[in-house]
Amino acid sequence: MVIGLVNAKGGVGKTTSTIHLATRFAQQGYSVEVWDADPQGTASEWAQRAEERSDELPFSVEPVNLPSIRKKKAQAQFTFIDSPPQNESILNAIAERADLVVVPTAPTGADVERVLSTISSMPQGKPTIALLTDANPRYVLYKETLEVLDQAGLAYFDQPIKTREVIKAAYGRTPTEFSGYEDVAEELLEHIEAYSKVLPAA
Repeated sequence: MVIGLVNAKGGVGKTTSTIHLATRFAQQGYSVEVWDADPQGTASEWAQRAEERSDELPFSVEPVNLPSIRKKKAQAQFTFIDSPPQNESILNAIAERADLVVVPTAPTGADVERVLSTISSMPQGKPTIALLTDANPRYVLYKETLEVLDQAGLAYFDQPIKTREVIKAAYGRTPTEFSGYEDVAEELLEHIEAYSKVLPAA
């Protein structure tokens, strides 16, 4: 199963979500790998810094480019692909390769508009789920964001990722506190099970 974390906008938590979800899946006993498709290499740098601290991530992180996104053979039960912002060709390739797409986004008007434009370029019928990050469910803006997603017919995780300093502090380390990502991981597995019943066999 290949899971792409995609958004044309930067700063919405794609790499953070990739590393936290991959770590959680690995902790559940699944074999996991991360493909770093962002030329800035943030996921790769995260893994390198963790290794330097003798706190290695429980999965490999490998840089990939456009050809390898399309042709590289997955080596694990779950492959997470971290995407760059504003690179249409790579984003489209990830969306094509992925069995399921997760779209991290902050609950702001500009961010949600970018989500909708990102979704519009997805292959038809591609299972896609929005993940609200840096969120405060008590704010009116959060509730308005859910209304927009509902109107657009876009699925989203029940569990938002709230603003937490511990999430930002995890950079360069293996996450130990998940601040909601553990619930997102469980929900993601439920979505995978549901979608796998309608996805064609590999």
